[in-house]
Amino acid sequence: MLIAGPVLIGSAYAIGLTVASTDNFPNSTGWLAVPVLGPWITLAARHHSTDCVSTDTFDTCTDVSTNDDSSTRTFLILDGLMQGTGAILLIYGIASPQKVMARDFVGSLHFTPAMVGRDAYGGFVTGLF
Repeated sequence: MLIAGPVLIGSAYAIGLTVASTDNFPNSTGWLAVPVLGPWITLAARHHSTDCVSTDTFDTCTDVSTNDDSSTRTFLILDGLMQGTGAILLIYGIASPQKVMARDFVGSLHFTPAMVGRDAYGGFVTGLF
């Protein structure tokens, strides 16, 4: 828990921040700099853009970024879920200290060069555990 939590938070945070910074933090993505809560704040603060055309007979509005916006929202939700899960794992790991018996690694590995086949060289790895 103490390893999986920070790895999950860190990887999701780094990916989200990297993707947002490549576009110079458009549409409230600057909130992704806040760990765990950033994706949810960004999701709530985003504005929806439409392209409206007005003529004498009718008014039409089309959504210019339907696919882009839905994929961005999906990315933000997954990012928030990953960071939240990592935070829960980290908090659980810190809050529940438990003694675990761990075996000391006492042994050795040896690499021995050897011929493999008729004309090839390679080697063998042998170990004592």
